[in-house]
Amino acid sequence: MENFYSSTLENLERTFMPHTSEYQRYIDFHTMREMKQVINGKRPVYFDLHIKELVEMNMRYILDGFWNGVFFTAVIPTSNTFKASIEVYGKPPQTLLGRFEMGKGKKEFAPTFLKEEFTRRRGLRDTLRDFSKVLYTYLDSYVERKERAAGKTTSEHPGEAILEGWNFPFLENHPELQKEWASIKKRTVKQFRRMEELEIEDQYALETMMDKDVPNFIKSFQLLSDINKKNRKDELLETMYDLHKFIETLELKEEENHAQNFSRSKGIIASKYNKEDESIFSRK
Repeated sequence: MENFYSSTLENLERTFMPHTSEYQRYIDFHTMREMKQVINGKRPVYFDLHIKELVEMNMRYILDGFWNGVFFTAVIPTSNTFKASIEVYGKPPQTLLGRFEMGKGKKEFAPTFLKEEFTRRRGLRDTLRDFSKVLYTYLDSYVERKERAAGKTTSEHPGEAILEGWNFPFLENHPELQKEWASIKKRTVKQFRRMEELEIEDQYALETMMDKDVPNFIKSFQLLSDINKKNRKDELLETMYDLHKFIETLELKEEENHAQNFSRSKGIIASKYNKEDESIFSRK
């Protein structure tokens, strides 16, 4: 009887929703129907939720998972520095259906990308958006519960854990490189402390470099044999140069910002205090 009911409802949807055939290869009838049930509060999202991976970074979490065969990935900020976002993929997961982002101080998701079939049909677009919001709300609380369960404690000296995984044993026998590496680390920490002043693209790039790219590079380099380490020293120097240039770019932007602030302050003072009377600096 249940199968008969489902097939009958499916036939009705085919009749009254002819556009369904366009998105059926991405999300099927049953999944869309269950999405609506989740949105309307008739069923919880977590029953069909399977967390695949949760990556913890300094300023955000990246969470991948499946719901009812649909793959999604979410960025969950630990502060308001980063935009919250969720991407929904269809069946197969290689097809991106939509990307929804939440700006600072906002309570609702706005689509920044939607596959054409979902853009043309408001009902499909709204279903995907509203479901993403419910899903994200649950994932955000999931991360909070996970943090509490783990009994996460904060360090008295936050700077100590900023560059976790950046210790480079190979450089200990190369004083000049060790000195350059220490300089890069110091300058990187300085840019991290002014994270909220950076542009959003630079925030993501800096955090990814600190939490993932550099530790992975060090780990892979350390696995090389001693001979290969010596033979690939030039590649190590190139990598250190790339890191140096990236941090230098952030520092140049910082200096430009300081210069703009100085010019602005100078202009304010000039407009407020520069009178027509002869300046005191020109008096004899």
